[in-house]
Amino acid sequence: MRGFLSLFTDSARELKQVRALTVTALLMALGIVLRSLSIPIGTDIRITFSFLGIAAIAMLYGPVVSMIASLGVDIIGYLLDGAKMREYNVLLALVVMLNALIYGMFLYHRKSKKGLIFSAVLARLTIIVVGNLVLNSSILYASYINPHYPFHMSSSEWTAFFTWMLPRLVKNVGQFPFDIVMLCVFLPIIAKAYDQVFHKSVLCTPSASLAPDCDS
Repeated sequence: MRGFLSLFTDSARELKQVRALTVTALLMALGIVLRSLSIPIGTDIRITFSFLGIAAIAMLYGPVVSMIASLGVDIIGYLLDGAKMREYNVLLALVVMLNALIYGMFLYHRKSKKGLIFSAVLARLTIIVVGNLVLNSSILYASYINPHYPFHMSSSEWTAFFTWMLPRLVKNVGQFPFDIVMLCVFLPIIAKAYDQVFHKSVLCTPSASLAPDCDS
């Protein structure tokens, strides 16, 4: 329990560091740019890799910083989207923060490249199932399509829901391998660059095995 709580206490301390705030701002900017380059493929469905910036923040600075950053990216991205037709949905924003929390819990304090990659796969899978398919889909459907979801729906309404849900399922399942490849390439690159710029090891590579943050 103490180890789990340390993820949050250590992450909260990062907010006092100018270096952490600067790097977080840069990765937030990357997330906003990637969000703007998303590819719409249907109503409320789009392909985007904006999660890469948030995942990197979570790896470097933990769940507290990544949750704050994810909310900032979401709000700024919404404001920059001049074609937005719907009001800002607070429930969807909470899911965005939950996704960042998941990244932080899985990726923060990982001390090896193998452990980081394994954790990234688990984190992305959890987010796709819980965040994207269950929570996001439920909130979108209840907010904008059928307010009776899920407790007062007839069999025909459930059929309509599953018809609406199928493209979302196909999109998330199809995109998952690409998400994993990008995470497995991007996160180690960010970790190595961070080490070279700040001389602070995120991962215990052979060259960093004597760093203070590495386990013996």
